[in-house]
Amino acid sequence: MQSGNIVFQLDDGKIQSFTSERHRMKSNIHIILILLFSAVLICTVFVSPVNSQEISDSTIEVLRKKILGKQNQFSYHVYVDTYFAGTFNSTRDTSDIIPFSVNSPTSNQIRLNLAALEFSCNAEKYRGTVAIQFGDAPNLLSSPSSEWINNIRQANFGIRIVENLWLDVGYMISVVGYESAWAILNQISFLTVGGYFEPGNVLGVKLSYQFSEKFSGGVMMGDPFSIAYSHNTHLAGTIFLSYQPLPNFSINYNNFFGNQAMRGAKIKNNILYNNFYVTWNPGKHVELVGELDFGSQTNSGIPPDTTTIASMFSGFLQIGYRFNDHFSVTTRYDFFNDPDGFLSGVNEQIQRGLGTNGFSGSIEYKPIQICYFRLAYRYLASHPGTKEFYSKTSDQMQALYISAGIRF
Repeated sequence: MQSGNIVFQLDDGKIQSFTSERHRMKSNIHIILILLFSAVLICTVFVSPVNSQEISDSTIEVLRKKILGKQNQFSYHVYVDTYFAGTFNSTRDTSDIIPFSVNSPTSNQIRLNLAALEFSCNAEKYRGTVAIQFGDAPNLLSSPSSEWINNIRQANFGIRIVENLWLDVGYMISVVGYESAWAILNQISFLTVGGYFEPGNVLGVKLSYQFSEKFSGGVMMGDPFSIAYSHNTHLAGTIFLSYQPLPNFSINYNNFFGNQAMRGAKIKNNILYNNFYVTWNPGKHVELVGELDFGSQTNSGIPPDTTTIASMFSGFLQIGYRFNDHFSVTTRYDFFNDPDGFLSGVNEQIQRGLGTNGFSGSIEYKPIQICYFRLAYRYLASHPGTKEFYSKTSDQMQALYISAGIRF
């Protein structure tokens, strides 16, 4: 995720009545459902679900070999993701941006979330990756001071120093958190509130080592670029560890640390952000993910005593069930609690930082493995009195998401 100060653009037009707004929302949903149904029908009729993955993969590999010849360590991917996010009771909302959105941020419109190109090289002693992206997600997360980077997902290269030890340099994706800013890599298209505030990409260096088949780890150092941690001239660090005792069970720990105060500030804001998540597949059809984030930062308490240490907690529990290779359902509960507001800011009305609880459910259909269609519902509630939703008029928000994507 890239850094950015979110700017909400107000609609200067007259607010429509609840009836007309609801009618417009239903019309948009009908349109996109028809489009998605047509696309699904085409995929189902003209592509055999049983052998489509093998055909698609083999065709892509044949084309790559013809273009690249013997240089088959090179690979490339194309990713396109579209969506419709409709919020309920949106007549009270004078902004079309859904708060705390890493992706799928615009409400009541059919939009392009992402269009991306990836190029990578993986050889025995060197590797590299460049990924460029366009759409709502990178534009939302861009910062006026970092516009040069809003269309770059990653750009880095690495060399193998010795067996199992790699040194990578450049702009690298954050290792903190289970969720990805790219919807196709998740089971639910939109991220949790905690994922919105997690540390983002780093421009710097990374050392990674494979200790054994089950245990790996490393360290990153550089300049952070994310929403919660605006770019400054202080270096930040990350330690990451992954342990997989069983093929269907993994434990991951990542952290983020450094001085978040701007250069020249007399007071230091030293942060330690911890991220811990577990993945488990107890059966062929069940997928479980649990994540807990907890962090603290010095000299960040709520006035009048700003010299105290501020703390935060967030996390989620996600359960997925896959009926077969094509259909699956996923449910998720998530929470975020930043009482001192050192990540989320302080609500002046009640002198408190952000606190949320949310529930989400998603149904996914994959006609082929490289393509998905999802229908999801989201309920999100903020701490009573903070009124974080519908242009600061409500403590609760409900939304319906329809999304589709392909990556090959």
